Amino acid sequence: MNLIDAYIHEVTKRISKNKRDKTNLELKSTIEDMLPEDYSESDIKEVLKKLGNPVEVAAKYQDTPRFLISPTVFDTYIRTIKLVIPWAILITIIVQMIESIVLYNGEGALLTAIIKTISITISHIISVIIYVLFWITVAFIVIERSEGKNISIPLIKNKNHPEWTPDDLAKVKIIPKEKTISLSDNIFSFLGIAIFSFAYFNANHLLGIYSTHNKGGLKFVMPIFNQDILLSFAPIILCCIVLSVALTLWKLKVGQWTMFIAVTNALLQCTGVIVFILMAIHPDLIHSPAVPYIAAIMGTTSAKILFAIDRILFISIAIAIIANAFDIYNGFKKARI
Repeated sequence: MNLIDAYIHEVTKRISKNKRDKTNLELKSTIEDMLPEDYSESDIKEVLKKLGNPVEVAAKYQDTPRFLISPTVFDTYIRTIKLVIPWAILITIIVQMIESIVLYNGEGALLTAIIKTISITISHIISVIIYVLFWITVAFIVIERSEGKNISIPLIKNKNHPEWTPDDLAKVKIIPKEKTISLSDNIFSFLGIAIFSFAYFNANHLLGIYSTHNKGGLKFVMPIFNQDILLSFAPIILCCIVLSVALTLWKLKVGQWTMFIAVTNALLQCTGVIVFILMAIHPDLIHSPAVPYIAAIMGTTSAKILFAIDRILFISIAIAIIANAFDIYNGFKKARI
C-alpha cells in the first residue's frame, strides 16, 4: 500500500468532512515538496516521521479546540463512543425484549404489550446512552490526567508504548466510505431479522383486527391472515432467516461490500420476494371471517373489501420488487468500487 496515501488517510479521517479534500491536497503537496527528486521508500518514511503522528497532525486541522479531552486522545475517545454505543443499544433492546417475553402473561392484546415494550425500551436506550457517554468521558479524563499509564490505547504516546512510526501505516486498510458496511448497518440488520421473525411466527396474535377495551386499551378480535398458510412457508422462511443472520455476521467481520456478499444478498433478496409473492397470491391467505367483519364495520360489501385487499397486496408486491431490486443494485455497485 502507498505509504503517502495511507498517511493522508489516517489524518483526513480524523477531521471534518468539509476540510478533507483541501487537507488531502495540502498534505500531499507538503510531502512531495519534502521528498528528494528520486526518492525511495526509506525517504518517504523519513518525511512522514518528521511530520509526526497522524493524530497530532489531524488535531492541527481541527476548527475548534478541545479542552476537556485533548487532541491526543480525542480521536480514540470518539472511536470508543462509536464502538460502544451501538452495542449498548443492541444489548438494551435484547434485554428489554427478553424481559417483556418472560413477563407477558397473555392478558391483553399483544400489540399493546409491544407498544409498551417499545416505549420502555426507548426510555432505557436514552438512559444507557447518557450513562455510556458520562463514564467513557470520565474514563478518558482520568487516562489523560494520568498520561495513559498502564492503559493501552492505539496511537497515544506514553512511557509504556513506543512512539508512532511510519511502519505503523502497514496495518492501515483504506476502505472507501461508499464500500464500508458500518456497525450500525449490521445492528439494524439484526433487529430487522428479529422483528420480521417475531411478526411472522406470531401473526395470528399480532396482525389482525383490534377494538378498544373497556379499560381504554386494545383488544385483539381476530387475525387478518391465515396462520396455517403463513406457516406452510416456514421451512424456506427459516432457511432465509438463518442465511440472513450468517450474512450479517459475515458483513460484520469483513466490514465492506464484496462480490460474494453482493451475490449472496441478491440471492436472499430474490428468494424473499418470490416467497412473498407466493404468499400474497395464495387464495386462502386472508382469514375468511375477517372479511365480513371488516365489511360490517365499514358499511360495505365483502366483495369490495376483497377487491381492496387485492389492490393492497398488488401494491405491496410492486414495492417489494422495486425496493429489493434497488438494494441488489446498490450491493453490486458498492462491491465494484
